[in-house]
Amino acid sequence: MKVLIAYASRHGGTRGIAEHIGTVLAGEGIACTVARVEDDPDPTLADACLLGSAVYLGSWLNEALDFGWRHAASLAGRPVWMFSSGPLPGSAAEKATDADDPLAIALGPAEGPGSGGRQKVAELTAAIHPRDHRIFFGAYDPKASPKSIAERFVRLLPVSGGILPAGDFRDWPAIEAWAREVAHGLVREPAL
Repeated sequence: MKVLIAYASRHGGTRGIAEHIGTVLAGEGIACTVARVEDDPDPTLADACLLGSAVYLGSWLNEALDFGWRHAASLAGRPVWMFSSGPLPGSAAEKATDADDPLAIALGPAEGPGSGGRQKVAELTAAIHPRDHRIFFGAYDPKASPKSIAERFVRLLPVSGGILPAGDFRDWPAIEAWAREVAHGLVREPAL
């Protein structure tokens, strides 16, 4: 069994999650390749794939969405799991949504204002049929240089300190538990 873990990360938080998942799967005897989506790894060389992205302003990074669409046919033909990294506990998004809906916290509502990011991920999900989409809290270092215009804009807002709590909120035991769930799912899946 060979697994590709493809991820898009802006400041390294999602990369860390992808690498940790890879370590857990390797510990379960599953061969893994962990690769940035920007490097365009080939999903057809794997029996299963995990696709993850950092979430900024309620949306997956374009690189992750582009990778998913570029490889949608091959992803749909194998077991796929998705993960999102980026909501922060106590953030404005968490306070404004139903705390029982992790997708709403990370990607916004399913419909109406603020739903654009979630709708893009929902369209990709409908095309590739993942077994699961797990949401993990991310990390935010206010001293890290912003990598996009949107990040620069958010940091200029007078209330940005209240919107983006600083710290590393990645829940490593939850990430490891999910990786083990994936590993057990892979063991039950026939290889392609």
